[in-house]
Amino acid sequence: MRKKRYLNKKGFVSIEAIIAMVAVMFVMLLAIGFYGYLHPKIILEKEVQSLAQKAKQQGGLTNSASQPTNSDVSIFMADLKGMGYDTTKVTLTAVTNPGNVNCVGVTPLGSTGSNYLSRNSKQMIVITAKIPTMTKGGITAPLAYFGISSGVDDYYYIRETVMSERW
Repeated sequence: MRKKRYLNKKGFVSIEAIIAMVAVMFVMLLAIGFYGYLHPKIILEKEVQSLAQKAKQQGGLTNSASQPTNSDVSIFMADLKGMGYDTTKVTLTAVTNPGNVNCVGVTPLGSTGSNYLSRNSKQMIVITAKIPTMTKGGITAPLAYFGISSGVDDYYYIRETVMSERW
């Protein structure tokens, strides 16, 4: 019975059925593309949020100069590399607001030194990560086929703001 609805008496598929199938395929490809773009962004936001919590605890982020092994920045970059991102194109900054003081390279917790943002400073630490997208083609491919230009960025821009809890 179903074949009678889609086929006419001569055995050909009607144009309405073809248009409906193309529309369904377009919507499915677009949904897959958006999922492929947004899902990695959500995971990256969680990674940056975790990095922000470390900055909150120790008054900034450690790098290879302040902590040669297992620094915050190197662990973050290793995690991104493990996810398949090109870490040479990743930009990570941590600055204070107001003041624009760099908060990368602070003294780690448990070490002697005062190179960190103190809780008494009352300044916010703004962590910004610029990470290249890997799945941009998933959204733009179906749109480009129909001549629609997309406004999808080449990078994920993720920003977290915290205040230091370190005395």
